[in-house]
Amino acid sequence: MRVTVVYLLAVIIIIDWMNDSSKRQLIVNADDFGFSLGISEGIVQAHREGIVSSTTVAANMPAAEDSLALLADAPELGVGVHLNVSQGPVLSEAGRRLLGDGDEMNFTAHGIIRACALHPSLLDAVEAECEAQIQWLLGHGFTPTHLDSHRHAHGYWPIFRRVVKLAKRYTIPFVRRHRERLPGSDWPKPAKKQKRTQRILNLLGALQPMLGGELIATTGTWGVAHTGDYDAAWLEKVIQRLPAGVTELMTHPGKACDLPNETSRLRESRLAELQALCDDGVRQALNEESIELIHYGQLQNT
Repeated sequence: MRVTVVYLLAVIIIIDWMNDSSKRQLIVNADDFGFSLGISEGIVQAHREGIVSSTTVAANMPAAEDSLALLADAPELGVGVHLNVSQGPVLSEAGRRLLGDGDEMNFTAHGIIRACALHPSLLDAVEAECEAQIQWLLGHGFTPTHLDSHRHAHGYWPIFRRVVKLAKRYTIPFVRRHRERLPGSDWPKPAKKQKRTQRILNLLGALQPMLGGELIATTGTWGVAHTGDYDAAWLEKVIQRLPAGVTELMTHPGKACDLPNETSRLRESRLAELQALCDDGVRQALNEESIELIHYGQLQNT
């Protein structure tokens, strides 16, 4: 057992070393595009006036259809799929198994993992719903740059394997990697719940490079522990301490708090993130640190 663990750790270290380079690249992804028009408008603004370079569309959410029209004003914004098997209506017939007592999914971040662990047959419904959401975006004329998931559902290894299979089936080149190790000890103290989520995702993400192979392009994804609780100063520190290679920063900006309270805990924080992402000092930090801002679709050409 000890030899196996040492071997796995050695493989992970080698993969990290192979992904490393002297160049520092940053993907700033805005999750939840399509959750509401206010959120989608904020994401486009954070791209046009700030540092957001990528977004992921929650295809099953009610505002997704109307929100796509906003992307005409953001031709350089990378667009992926925010696979959602935790919240909202479903797009597939098989996905109806994920519905609660009403007509919508309602799983917490840990709830979807627990449900699939207790009822493995639900994984077929998860895969079918994810596939329907990918097909939805393709059917609207977009070629997804990558896949990630709402409430980190694809961090769970059995779901991750299904997501990798779908990425290969639809020639989607990349999948978000869960790994957040912030250099230094002087970061703001995160909420206990978010810190726990970070630790769990770091554990789950350790094997993602081996399970996902060439679909894993980044050293990890930052912004998990401090989700909904950071400002321009935090972003500047991220930029200054960015490691070599490609790092993704997960963000949740929004222009208006037009969601019901029960839909998302991230309400006022979305506007605060929008302001931070558009801060002149943040852009200046990128320039001073010679950080290349990219999206997943540009990785194939770098």
